Amino acid sequence: MSLARRHACIGLLLIVAVWCFIFARSGVSLEGNVTDDTGPVAGARVGWQGECRRVTTDSAGRFFLPASPGGKRLIASKPGYRIAAGSSDSLRLAPLPREDNLDYAWIEPHPDPVQINNCANCHDEIYQQWRGSAHGRSASNPRFLHLFAGTDGKSLPRQTWNARAEHPDGSAVCASCHAPTLASPTLEYDVREAQGVARSGVHCDFCHKVADVPPGKFGTRFGRDAVRLLRPRDGVSLTFGPLDDAVRPGETFAYSPLYKESRYCASCHEGIVFGAHAYGTYSEWLASPARAQGKHCQSCHMAPTGKMNNIAPGKGGIVRDPRTLASHDMPGGRIDLLRESLRMDVGTSTSTKGKQVAVEIVAQRVGHRVPTGFVDRHLLLVVQAWDEQGKAVALVDGPRLPKKAGRWSGIAGALYAKQLFGPAGEGPIPFWLHVAKIEDTRLHAERPDRRVFLFSPSARRVSVQLWYRRFWQEVADPRGWTDYEFLVAERKAAWR
Repeated sequence: MSLARRHACIGLLLIVAVWCFIFARSGVSLEGNVTDDTGPVAGARVGWQGECRRVTTDSAGRFFLPASPGGKRLIASKPGYRIAAGSSDSLRLAPLPREDNLDYAWIEPHPDPVQINNCANCHDEIYQQWRGSAHGRSASNPRFLHLFAGTDGKSLPRQTWNARAEHPDGSAVCASCHAPTLASPTLEYDVREAQGVARSGVHCDFCHKVADVPPGKFGTRFGRDAVRLLRPRDGVSLTFGPLDDAVRPGETFAYSPLYKESRYCASCHEGIVFGAHAYGTYSEWLASPARAQGKHCQSCHMAPTGKMNNIAPGKGGIVRDPRTLASHDMPGGRIDLLRESLRMDVGTSTSTKGKQVAVEIVAQRVGHRVPTGFVDRHLLLVVQAWDEQGKAVALVDGPRLPKKAGRWSGIAGALYAKQLFGPAGEGPIPFWLHVAKIEDTRLHAERPDRRVFLFSPSARRVSVQLWYRRFWQEVADPRGWTDYEFLVAERKAAWR
């Protein structure tokens, strides 16, 4: 070989070497494999911890991944396995336990430096969100406990709207959702007796031990009885969740896409209780435009705050994109959320018959009917008109509020509620009694409800209000509850 040719080959090799070095530094090509105890694992997700990009292993368990310039840990995950992590190009997945450990001791959510595994010790921001949520108060909420068994010391003329008094054998149904880790050797399942971690209601450790929510049981089995739990043995930790790269020394984690699906919520938010379809939020979502748009319960009720970027700062957590970390505030029937999701438009006109008011209400950007959840919740549209002297003007034509509207009974308006009636037509009654008929006038998602009211010609001013109530007035007043109704929207108008 001539000297010139030799120099040319050497130069070409140097160029190739430089390009390979640049190629590797730019992170184009990392080849590796994922296995388990039986051999290659196909369909595993592989990536770098904290980054969003993932590749999937082929039928031989191989993957090709851009290298990380930041020296991040390589992770692999697949439902049915614990998440694996390492710095090499070969990762081994450990399968999940085959059976649930019925003797498992639940971990407390509250901070305690002595109990190093308590959830709040590492996840303070999430803990603060959860403790203020309905889930954090599900077993201790005084309103719930009073309806469950009458516990606020009020003396009522009759034992009404009291599940323990009116349906003594139904306590386990309430406890299965409100206190899912309550153990009851006598099968009483009296939520008032919940102590320790069971009194924390729907707490962290319970939620993150849900391995599956089998379809076909929604509405007939509830809470803990409708989910498949998978609790570890021998002190080996195991936590399920939506992150596929959760890694921390001394703990093991399992990735589950279920945690971003509405099906995860269905066991407590869908219920045919004692024969009555009392809770229907999940089935309402199934029929909603939100589902057709690919939205799930978590899209709204666990939407990221945009501020949290580390779920365990200083405790092994890593900085992440805030858009990937769900909030655990989980708002439900809160006034601010209702005001965001309800639009009320009011129009006035004059005719030969009198003064007309047209009201249109739309439940927008929601994935269920409004209100939803606890069957007592309802909305009241209240329309009132006055003449020039401020005297109330009579309604000539249009709907009026029924007797169940309490202080607004007989006034122009509309009731949006799910009412349960007994065999003799009495109602609304609680779902634990004999329900013979259900009348549902609640708002459908994205479906406008329009009502027209005609007042006498003397009307000059009109007020249109939309109220939200957590309970029926006849239930709240005898118990001394005064914080059960809120003004959602108000419009005022005048005729010339």
